[in-house]
Amino acid sequence: MSEPLVYVKTPKGIEEMNSRTHGLPLKVRRVLIMLDGKCDSEEIVSRFPEGEGETAIATLVSGGFVAPLQTGPAATSPGGKPVAKFEPPANDAERFEMAKNLMRNTVNAFLGGMGSGLINQLDKCSNLEELRQHYIAWQEAIHMTSDGRKQAVDLENRLAALLS
Repeated sequence: MSEPLVYVKTPKGIEEMNSRTHGLPLKVRRVLIMLDGKCDSEEIVSRFPEGEGETAIATLVSGGFVAPLQTGPAATSPGGKPVAKFEPPANDAERFEMAKNLMRNTVNAFLGGMGSGLINQLDKCSNLEELRQHYIAWQEAIHMTSDGRKQAVDLENRLAALLS
């Protein structure tokens, strides 16, 4: 792969995560799970034998399961990494699925089982307005861990773009 990119799941990728409707092979599905909008492709690829990670990412991109976040050349995080500028889809249903997925995945990633109560509340949401009501609880949950605090600004910006 030429340049490491950060990928996010598309609505089709979210659907595959939730219901396995597209029957992805196990190795490809494993990569789909890892593409969480935080780790870049280089990090993911390094976890697999030579060529397997790149092939899986190419399959996911060509199948429409993931899409790269667009990064701004001048925008960098305190660590010097490019900060992703996310363009949300215009369709409210897609924005809802992406926002819900982002909220669930980040709570799960940073808090694990301790975040199950919030995840259950998020699962009950059926529209953007209901998700917006859980923003403060989500934000507080992210700030509970040092890793969450490090990524909070980028995550908050992405979620705000989806919820707005």
